[in-house]
Amino acid sequence: MPIRRISKHLKEQNWFAIWLDLIIVFLAVFIGLQADNWNEERLAKLNAKIYYARLIDDLRAEEVTRLSRITYYEQTLAHGNAALQSLNQSERVLGEKFLVDLYQVSQIWNYTPQRATYDELLSMGIANAIPDVQIRSRLANYYLGLQNSKEIQQERMPFRQNIRRYMPHFVQNFVRENCGDRFESRDDGVILISLPIECDLALGPTVVDEAVVKTLSYSDLEIDLTQSVADLENKVLNLNNYIAPTRELAAHLAELAD
Repeated sequence: MPIRRISKHLKEQNWFAIWLDLIIVFLAVFIGLQADNWNEERLAKLNAKIYYARLIDDLRAEEVTRLSRITYYEQTLAHGNAALQSLNQSERVLGEKFLVDLYQVSQIWNYTPQRATYDELLSMGIANAIPDVQIRSRLANYYLGLQNSKEIQQERMPFRQNIRRYMPHFVQNFVRENCGDRFESRDDGVILISLPIECDLALGPTVVDEAVVKTLSYSDLEIDLTQSVADLENKVLNLNNYIAPTRELAAHLAELAD
């Protein structure tokens, strides 16, 4: 044992041996501490790579849902533009398609950012899991942007509520049953929504005419519809704006994870 050897050399006043034993002890402690540091650093890098992989999965899910939302809102936007054009026509020629367009333009897909991993990192102390300050800063800026995007996507126009007040309820039911949201569940748990391209309610002409008259009693229809179309255009633009940053961040994390 080092202590016994040092004690023995002290009794013998063998100063060279004492210094040599002390140096050996210091070196052993130093090497042990370095080994612990190296092991902790290795585990920290491994742990960071695990979180990078999970963040990449979230980013890819964000991209997929954004692209799907863009398609969804482009469809509702097309219905809105068609309805606006129809309002310039005589009331007598407004038919079933007009009713479908009015209802479909009011459809929404509630938006929640894909940020489960990032929220977990924040709750546990992100600095411990991801030591790289620049990566933490980039993640913070990205998810701050997603929060701003969420506020834009969650804005609701008066038209959605009002059209459901004026359009006969049975017509709304027909649209929902025949042309409502279609859900797709992916293997990763992401739920995608789409609208059918074609929609046929098969309502009789008399029923359609009466429904059109009741719907047109909505006095601010054109004003609110115009506002709703403009809001949809803004939503689509906002969704598109974050596609490139999402891809770039995922690619950068993939490089770090290699």
